[in-house]
Amino acid sequence: MEINREEVKEEVFKLGKWTRFVFMFFYAFVLNFVISVSIGLAFIQFLFYLFTSKVNESLSDFNNHLFLFVSDTLKFLLFETDDKPFPFKKSKESEEDSHEVVDGEVNEVQDASEDVIESDEVEEVSEEVVQAEEDSKS
Repeated sequence: MEINREEVKEEVFKLGKWTRFVFMFFYAFVLNFVISVSIGLAFIQFLFYLFTSKVNESLSDFNNHLFLFVSDTLKFLLFETDDKPFPFKKSKESEEDSHEVVDGEVNEVQDASEDVIESDEVEEVSEEVVQAEEDSKS
């Protein structure tokens, strides 16, 4: 098997590979910092639990974001994906919002002098709207 030096040279000097290396180097340092911060937050969370017997929800939510960042970063560093982690990653919420289709009905509104809406009718319509919103989310 013969190695073609020109092909090897072309592969080594590809800009995309060196760009990925720079990002990997940067994310490796950031990951080291985030893990250190996570250990500190775990200790703080334990203190909340120790004194209140409850988990701090705000801290727990932040920890979930850190966990997702660590997961995405490790996938990038270990070549599981080519997608860069935060802040270059598109959030799932923005992707869902851009593809979300909302179905609705157009109701004609009558003049208030013609009809008086009973409170029971308002509750029925409110329940239908809530049900439609729940159906569209799932």
